[in-house]
Amino acid sequence: MIHKSFSKLLKKVAPFSDNELAAADHFFEVAKVKKNEHYLREGQTNGKIGFVIDGVFRCYYNIKNKEITTEFLLPGSIVAGMLSFLTNEPQKENIVALENSQLITITREDLFKLYSKNWKWQQAGRILTEMNFIRIEKRSICLQTLTAKERYEELLKEMPGLIDSVPLQYIASYLGMSPETFSRIRSK
Repeated sequence: MIHKSFSKLLKKVAPFSDNELAAADHFFEVAKVKKNEHYLREGQTNGKIGFVIDGVFRCYYNIKNKEITTEFLLPGSIVAGMLSFLTNEPQKENIVALENSQLITITREDLFKLYSKNWKWQQAGRILTEMNFIRIEKRSICLQTLTAKERYEELLKEMPGLIDSVPLQYIASYLGMSPETFSRIRSK
């Protein structure tokens, strides 16, 4: 059966019955990603999308030999290089596990099969995409309009346990500040 937390999310976004989810179970597989192992690397073509059951992932770009952290994916998050997933073009972003992690994954082809079988899968895909877009837009607004201190406070509110489990240089990069600025803000 599809993992309980994923099933709960699917039922939240579309009126799936237990039987409908059970009938789709064979399309999904569990993937384990070890700490420091990449789920996706720049240059790869991404043919899968996943749901984080356990663990934490960091998404980042390499820009001028510097890693720029764009997001952290915690349990309950959707993980995929969406541009690559949707366009079948090489991945530009890297996604790495920061601890031993577990995902439920589905291939692009199998997801599209589900879309064609039942409108509820289309609705789930649309709503999950909309939720992802809203999250990305909020992050963009946060980076553009909030002070460094306000961005830090927002992070503490949105992801309270992250500070204790993720290397601080990644958090500083995610917040759009140098490690030194981040250290000063934390000490106040």
